[in-house]
Amino acid sequence: MKQFLSSTIFRLLLAIIIGIILGFLTKALPESLVNIPIQVFLITKQATSQIILFIVPLIIIGCVAPSITSFSGNVTKLLFFTIGIAYISTICAAFLSMAVGYASIPMFNFGEGQTISKLPENLLKLTFPTMDTMSALLLSILIGLGTIWIKSERFKTILEDFKTMVLEIVKNVLVPILPLFIGSNFALLAIEDKLSMLQVYLPAVLIIISIQLVWIVVMYVVATLYSKKNGWKVAKVYPPAYFTAIGTMSSAATLPVSLECISKTDEIEPKTSDFALPLFCNIHLCGSVVAEIFLVLTTYYTFYGTMPDMLSMIIFAVLASVIAIGSPGVPGGINMSCIGLVYSIVLGHEDQSFFAITTAIFAIQDGFGTACNVTTDGALTMMTEKFLKKSAPPQSVNEG
Repeated sequence: MKQFLSSTIFRLLLAIIIGIILGFLTKALPESLVNIPIQVFLITKQATSQIILFIVPLIIIGCVAPSITSFSGNVTKLLFFTIGIAYISTICAAFLSMAVGYASIPMFNFGEGQTISKLPENLLKLTFPTMDTMSALLLSILIGLGTIWIKSERFKTILEDFKTMVLEIVKNVLVPILPLFIGSNFALLAIEDKLSMLQVYLPAVLIIISIQLVWIVVMYVVATLYSKKNGWKVAKVYPPAYFTAIGTMSSAATLPVSLECISKTDEIEPKTSDFALPLFCNIHLCGSVVAEIFLVLTTYYTFYGTMPDMLSMIIFAVLASVIAIGSPGVPGGINMSCIGLVYSIVLGHEDQSFFAITTAIFAIQDGFGTACNVTTDGALTMMTEKFLKKSAPPQSVNEG
């Protein structure tokens, strides 16, 4: 219980409740006073949003670049295979989520015809210069590849230190201001009479969890066909890891349980799981991307009464799956890292309320997304086992 009370999801839920209460109290104020708390909410929302957007490129560079450098060494061929199947799993899960979203979301009649109260203009606007997400992603890829090409252990160490520094910034700056950002947004949503649209997110979350469960089945079927082994024998030992991941909301924190679970099957050799599972827990976010894609589609329809352009969503899915490789160490992971892509590719403009709602709902389902990530890691490990036997990798495969 104590762990839950100190968790990010509890703080965000508390921020939502407090924000909504403050919003309704503000609406009850005399007209001469109502603008004062509204300006406080607007300034808080805008200032915290600018800080978040400033940190996001640092997150991308700090996580993706060192992830790429870790793929160098004597096991390059094996690493390219594992990265490849992790990415294919993630992008295919994203396309499945997109297909279900385009087919199902309009049927629920989400959010059309919202009646919105007009807010006054923000009197104090704070803007920080920052790098756009695409530039940060390209820069991180080039830095990572450049470090591999020149075989610089020193710069590799610098990037690892930078990643540690960025994660500390996330922990000590971004995470503490998130409740302020979320709370102020929900206060303004209450003032704008937009809260009725939140009812759409219960079926949305249930659909997300259903897609994640379907993807677990799909991955084990694919692993069975590729490896010529019985995927059920691996899947049936994974429930402890699945439910642990729901509670921890962290692939890394669930890793010891995952290793213990997979050790109970004879389908995978220990040397394979010891190498593959720690790697996949840092690069494989299929369940989280399923949630991100579906929530972006849902929120877009809720806000604008129509579905986003499909080509834009395809581009977003492809790039979000790339960013997912470096996102597991970040609280809110893929959702936090992809906000710049949402603004630039899907929306075409900045919408802080859009980000606030997707962040809050993503946090609510985050445990199930992590559970999907962790459980499908077992299927990917089956494929890795098959690849190891086919390609006869070097002895250093046990490293990692």
